[in-house]
Amino acid sequence: MCIKKIKVLIARKRWKRQHPTVTLCRPYNITPISNLALGEHIYIGPEAWFSLRGKCSIGSGTIFGPRCKIHTSNHRYEGTMLPYDHIYTVKDVVIGENVWIGADVSIMPGVTIGEGAVVAACSCVTKDVPPMAVVGGNPMRIIKYRDAENYNRLKAEGQIYMALKAQGKTITDEKQRCEYQGK
Repeated sequence: MCIKKIKVLIARKRWKRQHPTVTLCRPYNITPISNLALGEHIYIGPEAWFSLRGKCSIGSGTIFGPRCKIHTSNHRYEGTMLPYDHIYTVKDVVIGENVWIGADVSIMPGVTIGEGAVVAACSCVTKDVPPMAVVGGNPMRIIKYRDAENYNRLKAEGQIYMALKAQGKTITDEKQRCEYQGK
């Protein structure tokens, strides 16, 4: 086995020891991973791409669909060169607890996504998302808000999907999991 593969295996084991309740699907590209702060019971779907010149914190219970992107920097287009210069504008990203981010979502620098928010698939998040908001689109807009009473009850009862899944307390039979609603 080559030295590079050994280093990768060691890094993966270290990651798993440091984040035992985080599921990070492969392949992924998170650079530098040291700028990522994670809560517990987080799922990051396959083909995640996080460019982290700034910091990114992700709250417990958050789920990312496949191919999500997080940017913490952007090129400076009003600088000394065209179309942009060599300086980056860096802004941190903060994602609250129990957030669901659908597939193919892009999150731009400086954004805060509030606790319990839902971001629809293929959205481009260019501004802050309030807690409990359901947002979607490019650029995203608020569609509605979650039922705060139900959310708070479920949170108080510890009904957090990824935590329950780790305990074997979620439905695993695909036929039982599907609630067909037709057209």
